[in-house]
Amino acid sequence: MHYLVYYNSNQSKLDDTWVYYQILTYFEFACICFSYPPIIFLGYQLFQHRIFHQNLQNCVRAAVVEYLIQLTSRSIQIFLIFNSEENGLAFYYASLARCTCYFFVSFSLPGFVIERCCASYFLSDYEKRSRHYISILLLTTSAGSSALLSYLYHQSESTLVYHIIVLVINGISSVVLAVIEKYNYTRLHESSNLRKSKKEYSLAERFQISENIRVCELMKTIINVVALFNLLSTASAALDNFKFSQSFLNVAATFFNFCVLTYGSLVFFLFYYLVPQFRLALKSTFTKMRILNPVSPFPEALNEKPCQMAAKETDEYFTQLRKQWL
Repeated sequence: MHYLVYYNSNQSKLDDTWVYYQILTYFEFACICFSYPPIIFLGYQLFQHRIFHQNLQNCVRAAVVEYLIQLTSRSIQIFLIFNSEENGLAFYYASLARCTCYFFVSFSLPGFVIERCCASYFLSDYEKRSRHYISILLLTTSAGSSALLSYLYHQSESTLVYHIIVLVINGISSVVLAVIEKYNYTRLHESSNLRKSKKEYSLAERFQISENIRVCELMKTIINVVALFNLLSTASAALDNFKFSQSFLNVAATFFNFCVLTYGSLVFFLFYYLVPQFRLALKSTFTKMRILNPVSPFPEALNEKPCQMAAKETDEYFTQLRKQWL
């Protein structure tokens, strides 16, 4: 049986690194616990606000659910390792779920790209017509392929071919998304130069071209971050196919776990940084929790004369606004 990553606690106790692993793993578990609320909040906002087309939004929602499953399966593995039960059936199922999530993320990247290809092809009515079959087909294919590869991964002696598949998919996704972005910039330039254009673009088509560029620029940053950390995590997970010492493989497994945790957190912060609706929603939530002070009326305004009251109230509002903007 071949796990996605495997930390040998017996070897760690023999070479006196168990204490260090416990410290790192307790820190990792604390980070996992702190990751749940913002990731759940991100998923909630994706159901409350429409940021992308419905098909792309469904794919992003599925990625959020995937990451929550991945965090939960890793938490179960931590519990089992600390109880010396990493060779049991529960650890196998946790590894199976985590490996499925690992492949699902890799297949989500080309899913995002294919969805943008559809948006570039159906220029005239893509925003008007939902075409739910696109996201259903993408998510069904990704989930089914991920589950199958995860099962085969755990039954294989060598898993190099699976890691190579992940790397190739990530690389192709980044390149194709850049090509789609360039293609839409070309179409935008054509639609702006009506004299040189061979085709007349409607207002809906021009809007869709601009929307494609906006989404491509946003998703390009996120896909490149995921691809980079997938590269690092894939390289560390593939090391157990070679004859390295078990101590070195323990270090590689720990590195893999922190890579997965880091890229999930980075993607979360990128969404808040790049999407204004999320920033406003977060600020509104903090205001309700009294972490941020809302703008309040001047306290003694009712006792002043109307002109003086208006002037002082205006000054106070702008003062408070400036404090929030800084």
